[in-house]
Amino acid sequence: MRIFWVAVLVATSLSFVPPVLAQQARVALVIGNGAYEKVPELPNPTRDASDIARALERLDFKVTQVKNATAQEMRKAVVEFGRTTEGADLAAVFYAGHGMEVGGENWLIPIGAELRSDTDIESEAISLRSVSLQVSKARKLGLVILDACRNNPFAAKMKRSIATRAVARGLAPTEPSDNVLIAYAARDGTTASDGDGRNSPFTASLLRHIETPGLEISFLFRRVRDDVMAATKREQQPFVYGSLSKEEIYLKAPAASAQAPAASPLAAAAPAPAPADDEKFWLAIQTSTVTGLYEEFLARYPRSGHAAEARQRIKDLKASEVAAVPSSTASPTSDASGRQTKAVARNVFAPEDNQKVAAIAAAQQLKLPSFTIASDQDVPPKSNSKFVGVWSNKRGWTNGKGRYAMLIVTEVSDTGLAKGYYLWGPPTKASWAKDEAGYRSFAEYITDSKFSITGTPVTVRMEKNVLALSSFRKEKPSDTASIELRPVWQLVPVPEEVEPSTKREKASQPVVKRESTAEPRAPGGVGGTSMEERYRACKKLVKGFARRESCARTGVI
Repeated sequence: MRIFWVAVLVATSLSFVPPVLAQQARVALVIGNGAYEKVPELPNPTRDASDIARALERLDFKVTQVKNATAQEMRKAVVEFGRTTEGADLAAVFYAGHGMEVGGENWLIPIGAELRSDTDIESEAISLRSVSLQVSKARKLGLVILDACRNNPFAAKMKRSIATRAVARGLAPTEPSDNVLIAYAARDGTTASDGDGRNSPFTASLLRHIETPGLEISFLFRRVRDDVMAATKREQQPFVYGSLSKEEIYLKAPAASAQAPAASPLAAAAPAPAPADDEKFWLAIQTSTVTGLYEEFLARYPRSGHAAEARQRIKDLKASEVAAVPSSTASPTSDASGRQTKAVARNVFAPEDNQKVAAIAAAQQLKLPSFTIASDQDVPPKSNSKFVGVWSNKRGWTNGKGRYAMLIVTEVSDTGLAKGYYLWGPPTKASWAKDEAGYRSFAEYITDSKFSITGTPVTVRMEKNVLALSSFRKEKPSDTASIELRPVWQLVPVPEEVEPSTKREKASQPVVKRESTAEPRAPGGVGGTSMEERYRACKKLVKGFARRESCARTGVI
């Protein structure tokens, strides 16, 4: 037992990580379908989905976004999302696009659906029931928001297998399970407006209120209902199905409870209960990369709320042990232009990386925050995944005249939201500000490989796998400073270009410069094993730079 707890303490001492549960308490899937192939396109759904995804990210949801999805892509997204809902406090799905009722059941329509007959619906569309089942796994609330009651062109041309079978343009009423709310943009049996602006009336109102502090979930949708009815002259009435317990649920906590250190954003203020034995054990091992610790946890607490997460962690660790390949040994692959690039292997933030970062922070007198970087091996890297890493420089701002700096980017979402920490060291004589060393957390959107850190005059730009930071003096904006940060550790290293073997072989062959036929070649030769030695000899024998260079290359005068 002593050896076991020593292993636990060693594993936790190598990490700077807050409870993972706090970061994974909220998950969301956002789908926007507008580019339909068999019917006219819808202009707003992809914009609605993008704006809602960003709002949910600001509310600390871990968001997966899917745009213009086929049936296969939607099914895969829903199934994978269902795995993340286990153990989450809140799970939300937002869908914008075409939806319809067939035989009393509601369906979400992928972009490739043709739906010639009502019998095609099960193979070409996604049932609302399947989505509702996935969010129902959440502990506190499963939320499904459908901006999908538009005037549907599929219903008019669809053949019915039974004459009495209903094929409606709106959605049918639904009865979700106890902890699930389902919000329609328009009441069952009616249609919703797509709107003339950037967003539909329903989504526009939702965006207006969803980030209001202290607005309980029931009152949120009441406000949305009133807004939409006013905007559409009472032609469209949003409706919510499902009922919840007396416990108040907030997407954004009230200001008072947000300041209380022990308050929960999902519950009314109450004394925090003492953590159970399984919770204490989980807090001790949750950042470890030792598979045996998670196996021991499952053996002790098989019914713990963290059991599913522990099993997934074991699966990920074993997969990374077998499949992880260092990026330096990855085999080359060719791109569209014929150039070869090294296949990129995703890195794992290992204990030795932790130690290296800690050593740099100590040497530069930086205050290191608690942070975690997940490798997400099952998630394909995005274009902005190259930002994820720990970035540093051996010298400070302005070529070493200013203070040290470090940037830690812990994650970048599908929508380009980068989260992490900006660190600065003690001031120097040349520093503009004389504040002590510290750090600031940030959550900023990357646009054109660049973002600015709110609350500071610091702008970050990616240039050839270097983060170029620039700043200006607030009292005198004409005074500027800069620093270049390079990766101490990077999740997805930028691949190095490798010349094709044929080019390398050509380059290794001696280059012989052919003499022009118009100028006769003088007899004689020049000795020397290197071009430099031949050039010195040619300089004594030949006049003119061009002829000397030719002599040095060919060894002939």
